[in-house]
Amino acid sequence: MTHPSPSALQHVDVNVTAPDVDRDDAETTTSTKRDRIQTAVATGADDATDADKRARDDGDDETETETADAAPACAAKRPKPASTKERAPREMNVDALPEALRDWKRDAELGLSNLWGRQRMRLLDWFETKAVINTCIVSCPAAALREKMRALRDNGVYGSSMTPYLHLLRDVFDETDAYADDLDEELDFNDFFDEESESEEESESEEESESEEESEDESEDEDVPVVARSRGEATEPQAAAEPQQKVGASRSAPSVEEMSEIKAKFSRFGQFLGQYFTEKRLEVEKIEAIVDAAAAEGFNDPQEVNKFLEIMQRQNKIMYDQNEWTVYII
Repeated sequence: MTHPSPSALQHVDVNVTAPDVDRDDAETTTSTKRDRIQTAVATGADDATDADKRARDDGDDETETETADAAPACAAKRPKPASTKERAPREMNVDALPEALRDWKRDAELGLSNLWGRQRMRLLDWFETKAVINTCIVSCPAAALREKMRALRDNGVYGSSMTPYLHLLRDVFDETDAYADDLDEELDFNDFFDEESESEEESESEEESESEEESEDESEDEDVPVVARSRGEATEPQAAAEPQQKVGASRSAPSVEEMSEIKAKFSRFGQFLGQYFTEKRLEVEKIEAIVDAAAAEGFNDPQEVNKFLEIMQRQNKIMYDQNEWTVYII
């Protein structure tokens, strides 16, 4: 086996490199590949960015569409806030109502209007509202309407605002004409004058007439000698007694005008009593104070006031305790 000679190895240049042209070509190729990769990466990134943008835009559009579609549904489900404004009364021919119901309707509307005035000034409280409700109950001639107002007063509504009470009263007053044929029974003249008192008055008048006849008989017995003169004197008392009538006669058969006056006076007394309790802010009162206040308003007969209170208790408008002489709003 032969080995190269050391002289041959000595002539090998270990630092020999590729020609400069080949090196330049290699660098150019590498640079071109790098540029292509960067371009591809950049192009892909831009495409991805555009795709993302388009996706986001599409998503935003869909979200807006869904939101727009859901908005009416949400608005429909959302409860509407209660109106705080006064509602106008329902159109009604008040003049066609019965007299008692017509007067009550007008007074009730006036009371409700006053409550709204206080509410607009933020001065309305529960006691004032309750007082007006009590006034309407005491003076109302329809039992069904009274029960509705009692339920409103006793059950109440949620919240501290008085506005719901005013709206509910508005609903009650708008139904007034529905109870035109369902009013309390007509007042009877016997409600104010008992038959017992009439019979007592008749018996008293009979006793008076009997006593007069006895006195006449006694006078005739004393004047027996003068017959003609006694006859003449006897005719004179009879003529004087003819115009006299029984005390209870006019009360047993009152005229239509008398009854209409009594009914109108009873209606005014109901309004007076309700306003009295409202102004005094009371629900219980002694009869003496009511009689005194009634006299100042033209109800001068205490017995008549007592009869009015008894009738109102029978109609379930008040409670009249005659043992304690006290009147209660119920």
